[in-house]
Amino acid sequence: MKELIEKRGSILGRMRELLDGIKNEKRAFSEEEQKEYAQAEKELAAIDVTLKAEKRAQAAMMAESEEGAEEDTEGEKRASAEVVSDFIRGAELRADEMTVSGTGSIVPSDFSQDIIHDTFALSGVLNMVSVVNSKGTYKQIVSDKANMISAGWTDEIAEITASDAKFTTIEIGHHKLTALSKLSLELINQNQFDIAAEVMRQTERDFAIKAETAIISGDGAGKPFGLVTSGTPYALASASAITADEIVKVYHALKSPFHQNAVWIMSNDTLCAVRLLTDGSGRYIFHQNENLTSGYAGYILGKPVVVSDAMENLGSSAKPILFGDFGRAYKVNINPDVSMQILNEKYADFGMKGVLSIMWLDGKPVNPEAYVTVSCPA
Repeated sequence: MKELIEKRGSILGRMRELLDGIKNEKRAFSEEEQKEYAQAEKELAAIDVTLKAEKRAQAAMMAESEEGAEEDTEGEKRASAEVVSDFIRGAELRADEMTVSGTGSIVPSDFSQDIIHDTFALSGVLNMVSVVNSKGTYKQIVSDKANMISAGWTDEIAEITASDAKFTTIEIGHHKLTALSKLSLELINQNQFDIAAEVMRQTERDFAIKAETAIISGDGAGKPFGLVTSGTPYALASASAITADEIVKVYHALKSPFHQNAVWIMSNDTLCAVRLLTDGSGRYIFHQNENLTSGYAGYILGKPVVVSDAMENLGSSAKPILFGDFGRAYKVNINPDVSMQILNEKYADFGMKGVLSIMWLDGKPVNPEAYVTVSCPA
């Protein structure tokens, strides 16, 4: 195509020369010039037809390539879902369709990351904390609050005061979060039913609920330590009510370096109580969120509110509100391998199969100064 374009330019140049010549000399074409110009027009027309045809061919090939790429992508997507369905139904998978996890379980290749990604997407709290993907124990180094580096003003030719900085290590390993689904053979063998999507959807939903609950209120016994086990404490005056002044005090109980990314976490019932609160001018302290896709219910004192069913309501000895920068306050360690096992024999006499999904994760508060834990009196 490049050569034709260059030739077309050369022909046009010669045609302009012929026209300029007769225009300057104020005469008509000679017989020889007329033949040359006619030949140039013929060649130019032929080149234009060729170039247009080549452009149409290129456009068609590009469209076909893009369509093929889309079909391939769709094929991969369908194949990924089909792999999980076939795995549940007992079909033999190819080597590139499965992996062996660190726990020795056979899993479809993309299953682990899909489960982890979707589980976190379903939980507002999981999206706020800091996450690492480690197959072993993760060690978080934290400062000893009683022995931190201290700066000071020093006079000229004076000894600098040294500070003994100390650090401690928090180890975050893994706890096992499991989901066992029993499926009838009749259901499994219905090819028109997307069994993989349904099993994954329900598993991810409950993984998200259980993980979020543990991250908020877990006691560390076979599960993560929850946020409510630490944090800067703030006690309400009443077990059944909260005031606008107390909300302001909770806000200022958080140290200023953590205000920028601070978020409120509370239950729907507690949020209802807070929404009824007004300031001294009678204005509600809660502001509705206009962006329904942000994941926030609204704003209190300019900071977003996340609603979680794992939070306690106002009540005796309850801990109904958390406020702070949870990305700096809490660390989750999740094993990137999620296991799926098919139990063919365990429920065979019931005409069923078991689908066992296992996720390994743990979490602990790593910086109590980064958030405030609000508690009610007994």
